[in-house]
Formats: sequence, C-alpha cells, structure tokens
Amino acid sequence: MIDFHEDDEQGTLDRELEVDVYERAYGDLYLNKVKELKQVITTHNTGNSVFNVFSLEAGLGKSLQTLKVVDENLDEWENPLSFLIVKRFKTDIEHSEKYLERHNHSLRTNVLGITSDNWGEWQLRLDELKDIRVLIISHQRYINLCLDDVVREAFMENRDVLVIDERVNFPIYTFSKKTYDEVRSLLHTSIQPEYDKVCQKLTTELQKQEIEKNKNKVVRCEPKIHPTTLENFKKTMEVNIENEKDKKTKNTLKHFMAGLDQWYNTKCVYNGGNISTFNRKHKLWGLDNNIILDASAGIDGVYQLGSFNLIGQERIVDHRNSRFTIVDFNSSKSNIYLNHSKFYPEICDKIKANHKSDSKTLIICHKDNHKAILEQLYKAEITKIGVGDEYSGENFAINWFGNLIGKNEYSDFTQCWIIGTPNISYEQYLIQYMMYKQSDLGRKSTGILHGRFMNNEFRAVQTGYIASEIYQSIKRIQRNEFPSGEFFIVNSDQEIVSSVLSQIKGTHNRETIKMDFQQKKGAKKKGDNVDRFVDYINQLPRGIYSKKEIFEAINVTTNFNRILIDARVKSLLPMSENGVGLEVIKVHNKHIEKLTDPLDLQDE
Repeated sequence: MIDFHEDDEQGTLDRELEVDVYERAYGDLYLNKVKELKQVITTHNTGNSVFNVFSLEAGLGKSLQTLKVVDENLDEWENPLSFLIVKRFKTDIEHSEKYLERHNHSLRTNVLGITSDNWGEWQLRLDELKDIRVLIISHQRYINLCLDDVVREAFMENRDVLVIDERVNFPIYTFSKKTYDEVRSLLHTSIQPEYDKVCQKLTTELQKQEIEKNKNKVVRCEPKIHPTTLENFKKTMEVNIENEKDKKTKNTLKHFMAGLDQWYNTKCVYNGGNISTFNRKHKLWGLDNNIILDASAGIDGVYQLGSFNLIGQERIVDHRNSRFTIVDFNSSKSNIYLNHSKFYPEICDKIKANHKSDSKTLIICHKDNHKAILEQLYKAEITKIGVGDEYSGENFAINWFGNLIGKNEYSDFTQCWIIGTPNISYEQYLIQYMMYKQSDLGRKSTGILHGRFMNNEFRAVQTGYIASEIYQSIKRIQRNEFPSGEFFIVNSDQEIVSSVLSQIKGTHNRETIKMDFQQKKGAKKKGDNVDRFVDYINQLPRGIYSKKEIFEAINVTTNFNRILIDARVKSLLPMSENGVGLEVIKVHNKHIEKLTDPLDLQDE
C-alpha cells in the first residue's frame, strides 16, 4: 500500500465562490461559457485516454461552476453521474466537500473528501468507495495512484467523470553533485561507502559530461548499474528510512530512492550538472469522461502533445481600463546578476515612482533575487513590505515564482511587477515533453540557440511554461469583473510577452520602455590551461606520450603540476577509492599514458 502525503498549503478558494459577480457584469457572454462547461462535464464522453481541457480564464470562478454542476447532478434522477474531483490542496478538498455536504445523510455518504486525516480509515474500506457519488482527492494522491493498480481501481470503479482542477505536475527526479552531497550528509558513516558505490555510475556520468564540455548542452544519457548493487542498497535504505524520525529527512531520502530506480532504469537527460528523468508510470489516467480545468492551457505547450482537446479559450473579462508596460530588458537570472549593481537601483526607483498613495503593489521575482530587491526598496525608504507568506495587509508585497498558487490575498492590488523570467533548467522541459507526449525524445535535436530549443515541439513546451507562469502571476491581482490595474513586465522576449498578453482581453493600452543604464553583455569564457590540456588529451589515440611533448603542444611552459592536480584532470585518472574516475589517463613520472581512444569516452 502506498503511503500518501497531502499538501497542506493554502487552498485556491475563489472570491466568486461567495457571489457570482461575473454573471451580472457580462450576462450571456459569461452564462454561455458556464453552459459550455456544464455540457463538457455532463454530456461528453472522451474515453479513458483523452482529456478535454477547459481553459476558463484565471479568477473567473471555475471551481464554483464545477461544484455547481456536480451539485445539480446529485439532485438528478434521469442522468445520475459519479465524479472523481482532483484538487491541488487539502483545503480545496475540505471546502469542496463542505459545499456539497447537504447530499450526505446519516445512512448514506454521497460526497467524500479523502485527505491524510481520514485515509487511514478509508484505505481499509476501499470496497465502499464505489458507492459514493463524489470522491474528492488531492493532486498528490492522484499522482501516487499511478503506482498502485489495486487502489487506483477502487477509486475508478463505478465512476463516470474525472475533473482535475489545474494541471498535474508529476515529479521530476534530478541527480546532481548537490543532491549527492545532501543525501550523503543525511546518512550514517557506516552506510556512506555503500552509498558512494551505488552513486558511482551517476557521478562518473556527471564527470564525463563536464569533461566533454556538455554543461551548456542538453544531452541524452543512460547510466547503468549492476542490479545486485542497486537491490542491496535499496534493502539497506528501507530499514534506515523506516527508522528515521525526522520527517523532512525521511521525505528527502524517500524521494532520492524513488529517483535512484529511475536514473538507472530509464532514459535520462543531462544539462548543467543535472541528470534528470521521471517514472514512466507517472502519467494521466482517466475515466469515461475526463476534464482538466486550466486557465493557461491555451499557451501551455504540453497540451499540444498528447490526447487533449482544448475548449473554452475565449476571454471574457475586459482589461481596457488597465495599463500594460513592457520593460525591454533580459530578465533571466544570469543577466540580472550580471547587471545587478545598476538594475536593482533603477527598477526599484521605477517601482517607487509609479506607486501612488492609494496603490497596492505586488512584486514577483525569482526567490534568489527577492532579498536584493527588498534591500533596495528599503534604501528607497519603502519599509513596510509583506514578504512571501508573511503578508499582513501592507501596501507593498514581494513574492516569487513557485509560491503563488492559491494566493488570493493580492486580489485587490492595483499594480503588479514581474521582475524575472521563470526559466527552469533545460532538461526539465524535455522531461515534461516526454511525460505528456508519452514518448522518448527520439532522434529530435536537443540543440539550443539564443536560449531556446531549436526543435519546435521542445520550444513550445519551453516558451509555454514560461508564458503560463507569467500569466498566472499577473492574474494574482485585480481579480474582479472590471480590472483597472497597472501591469509591468520586465522581459525582452517578444514571443513570451505576446503569448502572455494574448490571454488577456483588452490589452490595447500598452507601452514599451527601456532601462536607462547601459547593459553589460556576458563575455564568452576563454579556456584556461587545464581546459586546453583536457581537450588535447581527449583527442589523442591510446598510447604513451611524454609530458614535454604534451605541454609543448598546448603551449604551456610553467606550472605543469598545477594542471595535473586540478579536479578536471583528476577526474580523468583511474577510479579512486570513493568510486570517482573516468580511467582515461594514467600519469607517470615523465610521461602520460592515454588509456582510451577518442571515441571510447563518448561511447561509454
């Protein structure tokens, strides 16, 4: 039986659950959209492998309308349906159950929300689930049911309609030097040698990719390990995880062990010091009729990949009274860092200059950058700022990508600044592609040009992810029927900006401005003596070469030993006691022995 963990974050309770103001504001335009949603839920039949994706715009009450449809159907006798509703957070489950609770009676349960609080009871009563008309579960439980056929069947039996509120984010498993060090630090010293052994092929793969200078490329890889080595370590860790008292440590170790199975048994993707993959069993599963509610589906590239039908994309809420300002500046983390000494003072001056006495301003950025922005705002004498989850009514708030889902405390804010581009590491876009395409990468090029994938499908996933994150962030404020906000998007990518604004009706009042300072451009790094040594060695055939001829060939006349003790060179040596070493060269007193031919390293 799978151990389920619920997410306890704040739920996404829409203001419209209390009063349907959009019906009064937009009349038939809105009502027709609600009717379309009802038809999709109650009259369609997608089949268990196809999903209708209803793209009702953010903040328009999709949760309310779905519950209303379910509520009405529970009263029907002619077309009674049974539902499985999947919510992002535990509080969403509890709220939805309360909304429908009038259908429960002392002798019969028609609506049941399953959370960590009552799962202990219901996992012993699985045979009763089929008689309950509405089951409400979390995204995490839906994901975990992918791995348990028996329990999943109990949730599916006698059930007609699946409604998933927001896109499901299946876990991505990433191995890196940071992962290796973090997990090792959590293990007792008696286990560390076995841990080193089981990670050796992964750490060697990281070294290999770095030596081949693939750190800025996206590369397919398939690390392999002897099955017995893996199984022995898994048995050791089962006992240690079971005995671990600290919940955070236990969850970290569990996630690592889940990834360990996948890194060695599935195709992986490498980029930037990360080896990433996913569990092939983690995929969307459905009933006779399947619906996903996702406001940004129209620009999210993953919905172009699988068996998805996009419905209801027309926008209703008119933003003609709002103003959109595009600050034409490359807001990637690296470019902001490169220009931080000029960027932060100027952007914070602009924030202060545009903030009026009756304004409420939300600033959204990368988490790593929020302290720098905060510090600069303090210097600008803006001191009352709600930070992250610690917001308590201030007129300024700062939050970051990845921490905004379910945040409705900013709904009456008048200004929003998007200071950053919510990129993720390149290989993760390809993992998302494989998840939703239910296919490997094939022979498609993973090449990147100017920060974007050259392959159209990969690029659509990448730009769609970024645009969706920005759109969802913008929609945190002015969640009302007649928005009149001021939106500032710091971004130089016209494709991304156009995609975001395409999802907002009435964005005609817009302008583009530039930063006043002269931007620095990142200089291309030149290879040092160690790089030249490694490049030269890698292209040599197997054989013995004098140190003198090698160093003459790369035009190095001093500090030979400094090169040979560098970590990049040490990684080419035979395997050390901790399992590190690519076995490419051996260093002798007066000569260097090349152990491989040029292709060996690449074909390993």
